[in-house]
Amino acid sequence: MLTPETGETTAAPARKRRTQEERSEETKRRILQAATRLTVRNGYAALRTADVAQEAGVSKGALQHHFPTKEALVIALIEHAFNDQMLASRQRAAQRGSQQDLIETVIDDAKEFFFSEYFLIAVNLVLSSQPPSEIRTAVLAISQRARLPVEAAWKQAFIAAGIPEDIALELLTLTLAIVRGYSVRNLWDDNAEWRNRCFAVWADMVRLYAAKHRQNGKANASG
Repeated sequence: MLTPETGETTAAPARKRRTQEERSEETKRRILQAATRLTVRNGYAALRTADVAQEAGVSKGALQHHFPTKEALVIALIEHAFNDQMLASRQRAAQRGSQQDLIETVIDDAKEFFFSEYFLIAVNLVLSSQPPSEIRTAVLAISQRARLPVEAAWKQAFIAAGIPEDIALELLTLTLAIVRGYSVRNLWDDNAEWRNRCFAVWADMVRLYAAKHRQNGKANASG
């Protein structure tokens, strides 16, 4: 590289070499991203570790070093997907919004999670393994770590939008339960038009119920 003052050539600054830990994390990230792409493309049933290694551009030995079994890979994949969804959901909740559109936002956010391939994989792993089961325990722990903070964030968004605190958690819990229930029903009755009509009815009911409690609260305060 030439310096403008002297015209002399100087050595380019040496690139910082990555540590073994950084290289290991990069490999894991590539493997998980590859597994995600293949799962979305072909479904969980068709997921093969050899295909994941090829998609990620790593050797089978490198994949097995980080994920010795397909079960270990799938558990890590679920954690990766659930954590990404948690970050997105908490960001949406932090943006908040008016009570008028908040309930639709919560429903859309819940649909993105509960209608995903990864949620159905997690349910399948839990239902197909009886306790004591390391897979079952791991998936349940991942679900708690990823979903409880999301529920807390949406509860605060409800309160900030004017929904009374004493009913915010109940309305949120019922909303999530309805979306979760339709994600299961979707397995045998994928009627999007009817499903969305039901979600719209529920959103109207939430607004009316919240308005009633807010009015009662004002009446009690003035009385």
